[in-house]
Amino acid sequence: MKKYILQLLAAAMIANFSLANEKKSGLDTVSAKYGNTVSGNQVKKTSKFVFIQGNGSEGGLLCAGHSLTKHAPLPSIWWNHDWGMAASAEDKDYVHQLWAKMKKEYGDMPLCIVKAGYFERNFDKADEIIPMYKPARDFKAKYIVISFVDNVSNKMAAEHDFIKEYEKFINYLNPDGKAKVIITTGWYPLKSLNNDLKEFAKRKGIKIVDLAPIFNDESNRAIGLWKHKGVASHPGDKGMAELANAYFRALKDLK
Repeated sequence: MKKYILQLLAAAMIANFSLANEKKSGLDTVSAKYGNTVSGNQVKKTSKFVFIQGNGSEGGLLCAGHSLTKHAPLPSIWWNHDWGMAASAEDKDYVHQLWAKMKKEYGDMPLCIVKAGYFERNFDKADEIIPMYKPARDFKAKYIVISFVDNVSNKMAAEHDFIKEYEKFINYLNPDGKAKVIITTGWYPLKSLNNDLKEFAKRKGIKIVDLAPIFNDESNRAIGLWKHKGVASHPGDKGMAELANAYFRALKDLK
C-alpha cells in the first residue's frame, strides 16, 4: 500500500510539473489552440529583437509584433525563412508590403522590425525586459504599428495587468509621444484580451485595427500551404496583403 501511495504521489508531481511547464512555455495561449505550440522559451534574452532596414537609421516605420511580423528559421516545424510567418517571401509579408506603401505615399524611409514575442510571453517582468528594446526606442519612429497579444499566457493575463505593461511598452517605443501609433487586436480570436485592447484604445484615443474580419475569412490563412498546422494558421500572402492594406488605411487616417 505504501508503495502504491508513493507511486500516486510521484504521478501527481509529474502531472503538476507538466502543467506548469505547459503554462510557462506558452501552451495555454490562444495561439496554441491553432497548432502554434512553439515554446516562447526558445526566444532567449540574448536574441536580437530589433532589425533595421533601408536608408537611414531613424525616423521611419516601426512594426512590433510576434511571428506574423518576423520569425526566424525553425526546421522542426518546416519553417526555413526569416520573415513574417507563412508569407511566401519577405516582400510578401505584411511588414514589407506596408513599408512599400508608406514609402510610395510619404517618400523613402527606413524600417524597424521589433520582435515582441519575448515581451509578450514574459510581460510580468516588463521593467526588466523593456530596456532590451532600446535600439527600437533610439529609432525614433514616425509611424508605429503594435500587433501582438496572441502569445500572452491566459494564466499570466489572469494574474497580472497585461494592459498596464503593454502601455509601458508602447510608451517606451514612443517616448516623446510624437509618432503616429496604431495597435491591433490579436490575429486569433481571444475575446477577453481583445476586448481589453479595444477598451484601452478607446480610453487612450488610439486607433485600433480589428483583425477578426481578416482572420475569419479562411482564404486569408495559409491553410494547406505549409506542412505544420501552426504555420498554416498564420496569414498567407493574401492575408498579409489584407493586413498591410488595413494598417496603411489606419495610419493614413491619423491626423
